[in-house]
Amino acid sequence: MDYLSKVEQARIRLLGKKRERMEQGRFIAEGIKVCKELLGSSITIQYAVISDDANDQALHLAEEFEEAGIEVCKAGTSAFERMCDAQTPQDIFCIAELPNTEHSMPDCFLALEDINDPGNLGTILRTADWFGLHSIILGGTCADPFGPKALRSAMGSTFRLNIQTTEDLPGILQSWKKNYADGEILGMIVHGNHTLQDLNELPKHWGMIVGSESHGLSKHITDLITLPIRIDGLGTAESLNVGIATGISLYHCCTMLKKQ
Repeated sequence: MDYLSKVEQARIRLLGKKRERMEQGRFIAEGIKVCKELLGSSITIQYAVISDDANDQALHLAEEFEEAGIEVCKAGTSAFERMCDAQTPQDIFCIAELPNTEHSMPDCFLALEDINDPGNLGTILRTADWFGLHSIILGGTCADPFGPKALRSAMGSTFRLNIQTTEDLPGILQSWKKNYADGEILGMIVHGNHTLQDLNELPKHWGMIVGSESHGLSKHITDLITLPIRIDGLGTAESLNVGIATGISLYHCCTMLKKQ
């Protein structure tokens, strides 16, 4: 097992920046859970790296990579930590190629606008994966789903989703509406005309749009919503965390679809 070169170590340290990930066409996936999920996905892994003092769990996973024909390299403890984004790295990370996005017209989708906190984004992706909603559209100033923090928060769900990033979210939604004239586009709006509890059926084709906690959805997006909905609470908190609000909404929709 060879040690990673200093030149390659320097290139990996740059992968914390989105621009560099795009230029290199690859990303870093840190930790036991995320690396294991990546190994089971269709994404191309270039190689894995373990720390000099890797624990048994990391060493066992490294063996799985080698059995799959994927190269495993080593790095000194301090060098390994400098390449990782996490404050307490888990002794293994992978370098993988950014996947090609499949631009399709899904029956159902989740669209996100301006979700710029990577932790919230990762939580939402993990939640969408749990409820089986695998077509995700990111617009506005959304965080990069392949950034280290978003990947850790998503816990591997990112690799099972078809994530499309666009600079023209309104255009994509307009095309979807033309393609599915009978479809509904649900928008999570604080002062929506309908409560989530009022929603008791969904058509075959539907999508949900969620915006940032601080600014909500832009006017370009709200104009395309066919069903503005809100979540009514009983307390006095100003708002819900966007990840929690999305989870509540997806749970309600999926529970309702099972009953139809």
